[in-house]
Amino acid sequence: MNRSFLGIFILILFISCDDGGIIVTNFDFENSALKTCRGTNKNVIYAINNQDVNESISLEFSNSILEFGENGNILPPENDPYSFQLSGNNRMVYRMYNGNVPADYFCNVVPPSEPAVVEEWVSGSGATVVIQTGFADETGNADPDGDGLKNSEEGWVANGQSQDTDEDGIPNYLDIDDDNDNVKTVTELANSANDPVNENGYRDTDEDGIPNYLDNDDDNDGVLTRFEVKEGDENNPTVFQTAQGIPNYLNPEQTASLQHDIYLDHDITRKYGYQITVNNLKFTRSDGSGESIQFQTYNLGNIQESGIPFPQCPSVDPSCNGGQ
Repeated sequence: MNRSFLGIFILILFISCDDGGIIVTNFDFENSALKTCRGTNKNVIYAINNQDVNESISLEFSNSILEFGENGNILPPENDPYSFQLSGNNRMVYRMYNGNVPADYFCNVVPPSEPAVVEEWVSGSGATVVIQTGFADETGNADPDGDGLKNSEEGWVANGQSQDTDEDGIPNYLDIDDDNDNVKTVTELANSANDPVNENGYRDTDEDGIPNYLDNDDDNDGVLTRFEVKEGDENNPTVFQTAQGIPNYLNPEQTASLQHDIYLDHDITRKYGYQITVNNLKFTRSDGSGESIQFQTYNLGNIQESGIPFPQCPSVDPSCNGGQ
């Protein structure tokens, strides 16, 4: 599922008229992106274009078809690709208007009377909507684990085996604690104490060439960082200080050790992309003229959603499903 959905879409419709002639109409959504609105009985995925011509295209579907999160984001379906049929209230609609279409047009319970619809085409039965899910943060410049390091700086490999320093089954670019020492990577990158840095400029307290965020013994005292804690704070070595005003895990002279099997929560949120196509789609003009538009495959476009929960568990953690 390592796919990135980027770019904007252009829809070209071939209109088949009753007299057998072909009319080519460009649906210019070049500068638009699909958006969503949730309703009481149905949800809508749509795009609006107010350049040169005022138009919209929308996919209306039952609110039982896709699951939405607390923030109103579409959650990834369990099955990929996910599909459903167009029929009845599940439909696609193309409209043209006599004025600018407001951004919240489809989010109103009752659509506003203005702008007025001057042309409308509605889908019939028999079409299949296909939604393919992929990650939209699988790029070199992305930072899905939020630790301040880009994927390209954490050994990310597109469609390959990415670096996993602590061998916990979570690659570094998705791991908030790359060395599994219970100190978050973002914390170990900070250097307010003006500690030494390695040749790459990363904080390296014990000057062994291994940056703190990849070093499971940051002070090189022979006690793993994650065990230099006190009871009750097993998942936070930064708070355990016994001398000189610095945490024990950064002080080679302090070697108190507490054995435990507690690990940080590794759950993060990610950015997903949903690519939407419709197979065997037929539009019919709503004015009773009998004109129709047919498509073997119709590329509706894509949606990107941020902040989607992405549960993770280090393979060494016995408290969650990934534990051994």
